[in-house]
Amino acid sequence: MQRVLTAYLLVVALLSLGLLGGGTTAKAAELRDPMQPPPYALQKFRQAKWAGKPTTPSTKAIKPQQKPLQLTSILYARERKVAIINDQMLVVGDRIRGAELVGLTRATARLVRKGKVINLSLDNNLTAVRKEAVESDL
Repeated sequence: MQRVLTAYLLVVALLSLGLLGGGTTAKAAELRDPMQPPPYALQKFRQAKWAGKPTTPSTKAIKPQQKPLQLTSILYARERKVAIINDQMLVVGDRIRGAELVGLTRATARLVRKGKVINLSLDNNLTAVRKEAVESDL
């Protein structure tokens, strides 16, 4: 009886330590996919695939598309005149993307870039919405 008890305790101890098959989860993590090629074969495949192709990206510069200048709002007061163009606040004399703001009225902004005049005006939809809001208050 003593021998059976000792053997039972030994089996329980080995199972708790993971030496007798209780550690199958640790062994499962070490298993590889049998269909996956060995690492040296993958390396050879990658080298053959990229052979003759440039390793650096193309030196040809691609210009990012810039959205056109858009006049969003004009803050017009006697002592202060500010245009908001492409989410930037500008006063007369300020520059945006190489264009200088040279004139500002209640509805338009005039910019000059490389001698060419750019006239921006507020979207008619904005004034129509404002007009509808005022008329609905009556």
